[in-house]
Amino acid sequence: MLHHVQSGPPDGAPIFFLHGASFDGRMWGEIISHLPQCRCTMIDLPGHGQSASVPFTTFDDAADEVASVIRPLAHHKVTIVGISMGSYVGFRLLVRHPELFSHAVFSGFQSGPIPTSLSMRIVMAISSWMMNFKSVRQTMVRSMGGSDVSLISNAYGKPNASAATTRRVGRLAIDFDAGPDLPNVSARTLILAGEKEHATIKQSLPVFERSIPSCVAMIAPGMGHGWIAEAPELFAQTVRAWMTDSALPEALVRSDS
Repeated sequence: MLHHVQSGPPDGAPIFFLHGASFDGRMWGEIISHLPQCRCTMIDLPGHGQSASVPFTTFDDAADEVASVIRPLAHHKVTIVGISMGSYVGFRLLVRHPELFSHAVFSGFQSGPIPTSLSMRIVMAISSWMMNFKSVRQTMVRSMGGSDVSLISNAYGKPNASAATTRRVGRLAIDFDAGPDLPNVSARTLILAGEKEHATIKQSLPVFERSIPSCVAMIAPGMGHGWIAEAPELFAQTVRAWMTDSALPEALVRSDS
């Protein structure tokens, strides 16, 4: 069973959070502080944090592991929220376990494979080993909009995920193809991206919106890939609005504007 932590009132609206690669459920701490009325569950994904002993194999396997956490805790359909790696896993959850979810909010992933050269893949493989250096982890945290290196380190000050896990996640993310399953998503789905995201991620927004039956795609102006740390209150407001079928914050803009 994956490690998970719950907060908020037991009768609060249930939200499950999936973190980015090399982090764990702790990365959502500031977000949930803005959602005190909700029952928030932060899950450490396979190969990460206190779930490090559970091997990370594929996004599908990770989705099935997450479903085994959600199922006994969900008395009705719930909201799933993910960023980066958490969005890939979250999307596969919607496909493989649709009966669990009414709403989804995902940020920072693309609809099809990202064009990359062999040299780029080699660099990514090498960089996974460099996460052993605290300075490199600090850079990683900053790239996600944060500053606390402990969020990407375990209790012993070591990387939160092994180099092998980091490489595998990177390869799967680059080759990810949601296309065939987009029409099969039944949950109301909000896809988000920071304005400074990789071009492939931003170009995917209209694909998601026209292909998923009940989907809206929005951009967070001036924000990067880790905008949940740059603007946690805005992200929390967005999640709250989406799960209650309310108007989204005016700070967000349509992907086609």
